[in-house]
Amino acid sequence: MTETPTARPQPVDIAHPAHNPFDVPRPRNNNGVVIALVFTVAIHGVIGFYLWQWKFKAHYQQYTDEKTNAQLIKPPPPPPPPPPPPPPPKNLPPPPPVQPRPPAITAPNIPAPPPLLIRPVEAPPPPRPAPPVVASPAPPPPRATVITNPDWLRRPTGDDLDTYYPDRAQRLGVGGHASISCTVTAAGTLSECEVVSEDPADQGFGTAALKMSRLFKMRPMTRDGNPVGGAKITVPISFQLPKE
Repeated sequence: MTETPTARPQPVDIAHPAHNPFDVPRPRNNNGVVIALVFTVAIHGVIGFYLWQWKFKAHYQQYTDEKTNAQLIKPPPPPPPPPPPPPPPKNLPPPPPVQPRPPAITAPNIPAPPPLLIRPVEAPPPPRPAPPVVASPAPPPPRATVITNPDWLRRPTGDDLDTYYPDRAQRLGVGGHASISCTVTAAGTLSECEVVSEDPADQGFGTAALKMSRLFKMRPMTRDGNPVGGAKITVPISFQLPKE
């Protein structure tokens, strides 16, 4: 007697008892999708029907003819023009001549009015001429004080002479001198300088002396213990080439 093989039990997925990846997927019930589709089709049908009715349905509008009686009023006729003036009459007599007015008759025995006694107005005698006023001569302007013995606090040095020496005279090896006249300020500096003389006259020594005037400073004059300016001073400057 042979033994029939017994069927082996199928393995059971204990971790996923309700799902097997190798099983055929079950169809799901999509009732919500079906309802949404039916609702959408119904809405589109209603909108399409409404548009069809609105587009192809004729809308009639009734008009009534009403008669309006209008009376035309004619404007009044213009007034007639005024009649022309009558022509002047002919063969009229000439106008009577103008009679002159007779002169007025004055009474012959009317006494003349007495003369008025009016004394003549005497003109006042002319005033005596005033003696001529002789103006006193104006006082001469005060002469500016000339400083002959200045007390120098600062004077140009030999390096300053080399700096301001005219270039043309230096190239030619020419020496010279110039004199400038300046006004001394209350601070002791020189201002309003002008060239008095220069020798030789065509080498630029006067211009160089004017440039060097700002390097001078002296002790100014005092009046009642206060320094005053306005004095004149003549400054001679000699330009000599350095000896080799």
